[in-house]
Amino acid sequence: MTAVRACWASQLRARGRAWLSLALLLGLAGGVALAAAAQRPADRTALLLALLLGLVAVATLAHTLLTSIRRRRRDLAVLKTLGFVRRQVAATVASQATALVGLALVMGVPLGVVLGRWAWVLFARQLGVLPEPTLSAVIVAATVPAALLAANLVATVPARTAARTRPALVLRSE
Repeated sequence: MTAVRACWASQLRARGRAWLSLALLLGLAGGVALAAAAQRPADRTALLLALLLGLVAVATLAHTLLTSIRRRRRDLAVLKTLGFVRRQVAATVASQATALVGLALVMGVPLGVVLGRWAWVLFARQLGVLPEPTLSAVIVAATVPAALLAANLVATVPARTAARTRPALVLRSE
């Protein structure tokens, strides 16, 4: 029995490290993009960088959720067998997306803002201009609900897929 527990614990630790690194990557990309876009509001390059990194973050989140649903088909089938309805399965997927993005925002945005400011100061000094990094609190405050809304919108497709899981077909292979 202890070997099974040790195996389960090692799998949980490995998954936790993977989720943590993904959350840090998403938050860091968003934070750097946020800081870059806030440095020069009129500069289209910084805005394009912010949009591109935002699209990469959304695509990464969608891939992570779809992969997670595919890997956890059996767990979802067991939950449906125990009485979960489609709405509860969809809420499970949405809460997973919210937790991942929330963790990314808490960890990555402050780190991304610091690294974005640092990168901007280095870049401005190389150009020979006076570096004046500015960051609006309104932009940072608007990023949090926008990211959470985007995460839940992205989660609708994997949530539908998970809600349509047929427990009998999935559990038949057991």
